[in-house]
Order: sequence, then structure tokens, then C-alpha cells
Amino acid sequence: MAGKILSYDAPSTEEIAQRVGLRADEIIRFDGNTSPRLLPSTRAEALAEELARIHTYPHGGYPRLEDAIANYAGVSPENIVLGAGADDLILLVTRAFAGPGDRVAIANDPTYPMFQIAVWVAGAEIGDEDPALTICCRPNNPTGELDELPSARPLVVDEAYFEYAGETAAGLIDDGVIVLRTFSKVFGLAGARVGYALAGRDVAAELNQRQHPAPLSTLSAALAIAALQSPPDVRPILEERERLAERLRSLGYEPLPSHANFLYVPVGQPQGLAEQLLRHGLAVRPVRGGIRITIRNEQDDERLLAALQ
Repeated sequence: MAGKILSYDAPSTEEIAQRVGLRADEIIRFDGNTSPRLLPSTRAEALAEELARIHTYPHGGYPRLEDAIANYAGVSPENIVLGAGADDLILLVTRAFAGPGDRVAIANDPTYPMFQIAVWVAGAEIGDEDPALTICCRPNNPTGELDELPSARPLVVDEAYFEYAGETAAGLIDDGVIVLRTFSKVFGLAGARVGYALAGRDVAAELNQRQHPAPLSTLSAALAIAALQSPPDVRPILEERERLAERLRSLGYEPLPSHANFLYVPVGQPQGLAEQLLRHGLAVRPVRGGIRITIRNEQDDERLLAALQ
């Protein structure tokens, strides 16, 4: 595939601290779109219980997790494919549908760089002409926009931020649509690496045959099951998002309307501004045409606003 492959690597908090001469606990990360939520006691208990069985493999797969996801998503367990985060599933689906000589269409620009990486790994090319697969992120990362779904099929819809938007393409899985979701965002389990795909039964069966026999650790599966027992309330994040957007506008910025847990703020020199903020211990994500800011809490967000002033 021609062209430069984008990387989505991010430095560790310790690396950032060393670079700017601050302590690691002085760094606030606005660049990961993850939840600031602490681990509830129910998840800690589930983790402790599963640790007693850590010496065994997940024989028989993950039926309890599949049942819990099916109940949450309103589908059947046969419609579910598990993966080590949504990124694992992006790679799986792309290589299942496309290979050398094929084209994959990627909706929206800019969007999540992992789509481009997955096409490269599959040996395919990016292009809109007669694509073997079309991929979109909805709401889109990094803009937060909720665009219309492409009409092309097969279609992969990355719904990493579904819970914040409240809109899903899950009702179209029997019409050639594959929905990808993750526990990394609203559920606050980014480090556990748990994702799932929703697909028609035949497509899900084919993807499961191509997936690793045990793609998740049993500890991660236990955490995900516990998380689904009490899904978080997203309203505080949505309220803080709108408050932060209004405060940014008062400073002369023009953040785009967002349907996710972040704001895309157009600026003239994204990399330069990100470096400036980093010297204050504030890590934002520089992207084409702007910076992406993860919504945290009022105290953290006000510190960012003070630096932007």
C-alpha cells in the first residue's frame, strides 16, 4: 500500500514526566479518551475470584461473557465475536474480508489511524473504487461527529463511543454490517483489552473460526462481566463536555459539536499547541487541523483551560 502508515503510539506517563521535568503524578492525560472512573468493589471482587483459577485455560471459551454482552446489546450470543480490544477486531475483520489486490474504503478524514494500519497489515490498499470492505467510525474519532452511515456493504462500524451517542448500527447486522465495540471507553477497562463485534450469525461464525482460540485473559473477561452488571451513567461526562465546550468558546476557540467523550478543537498549529500544553503537564492529542481533548472532570478541565488562556 502506497503512502505513509500512521502510528497511533503514545508515550507513557513516565516518559512525558521525564521529558518535561515533572513528576508522573503531575501529568494529566487528555489524550486517551478513557474513563477516569476508579475500579468499583464488584470488579475487584470478580478479579480476586478469577485469580483463584488463573492456573487454568479458558476451557469452553467465554459463554458467561457472551451471554452478558448479548443481553446488553440486544442480540444473541451467536452474533458475538470477542477480541483483545476493538483494535484486535479491526485487524481480524479487515484481513477476513480483504487481502492483496483488494481495496478497502475508509469513511471520514481524519479518522482513527488503526483502520489504515489494518489495511496495510492485510496487504490491501485504501480506495473507494469497488471496495471489498468499507470501514467507518461512528461517532467519528477525532471529530466526535455522528455522520450518516455509508450505504456500502460489507460495512464495519466502529462504535467505540456508542454509549455517549446513544445511536447504534446493531439493528443492521443481518444486512452486511459488522459493529465493533470496546470496554476501553465508558466502562473504564482500557488496560484489560476487551472488545466485541456484533455480526450476522454466519459472519460471526466465520470470524470466530479465524480468531484466536483464547483471545482474552480470564481476568479481563471477569472484569467485563462485572462491568456489565452495572453500566456507568454517562450523564456527568456529557454535562462536563458541554460545559467545557462553552468555556472553550468563551476563550475564542470553536470546538466541534461532539457525540463522544472528547472535543475536537480546530487550531492553526496542533503540534505546537500540544507541545506547549505538555510543558504544563497536560497531554492532549494533536491531530490534523486541531487537538482532541478527552473530557475528564471540572478540576482537571479547568487546569487545561487556564493553560490555554
